[in-house]
Amino acid sequence: LNLFGPKARPVLVAGVTAVLASVTGVVEETVFRGQSLPAFTNQLGDGDILTGALFSTLLFAVLHTNPLGFFKSPEAFVDNSTLLVLQIINGATFCFLYIATNNLAVPIITHALYDFYTFYKTHLVDVAGQMEYAKREALMPRCSSSGIEKKWTDKRGEEWLAEAKQSFYLMDTDMDGTLSRKELRIAMYSYGVYLSEAQSEEVKRAADTDSSGSIDFDEYLEYIGPGGSRYKAVRYTLFGQY
Repeated sequence: LNLFGPKARPVLVAGVTAVLASVTGVVEETVFRGQSLPAFTNQLGDGDILTGALFSTLLFAVLHTNPLGFFKSPEAFVDNSTLLVLQIINGATFCFLYIATNNLAVPIITHALYDFYTFYKTHLVDVAGQMEYAKREALMPRCSSSGIEKKWTDKRGEEWLAEAKQSFYLMDTDMDGTLSRKELRIAMYSYGVYLSEAQSEEVKRAADTDSSGSIDFDEYLEYIGPGGSRYKAVRYTLFGQY
């Protein structure tokens, strides 16, 4: 987002991403497959290439995760363990391609293409797409039949309501018009507020007044309205003060 901005820029993103992915592919495959694999094979495996493959893959996976993240909470442990498994699969795939072809160019190209797809999709779909969705929904006219939007517009103003709409729909990553506990937790984490699974469930229960299992926009307004922001609302739910 800081590099490309909120709008979709496919040509610019493709060019920059191609360079970044290529550099990453060359550097990482040279280090992990070109250097680490033979070093582990000779020093730890006495010439056994499978031993070298195992240790070079584990090194690749560990260095692509945050070791300290495993100790933050049980939920963080699960999240980091999932990431570790994914990186082991990625590293093993690149390693297999190198061993099978005996050509370092093959995992370099595969790695670069994988990173290109990941970076490109992240901008065009995950970031730009979500920003466009939030902007579009924030500009929609009032559609609440309960009068809750009018209530908080009268109390907080049109600008506050527009910001509330945008923040709500930025968190609504599956674009279904409601917030799940998972969406709420991920969104708060991206804003620098780390909630455990229990805390995010407590926040969801406080906001989900009709006990439907998710938070609609009216419920969101009623939840953040008294404090004026989602941060204050969450703090009040967890600590009893704004």
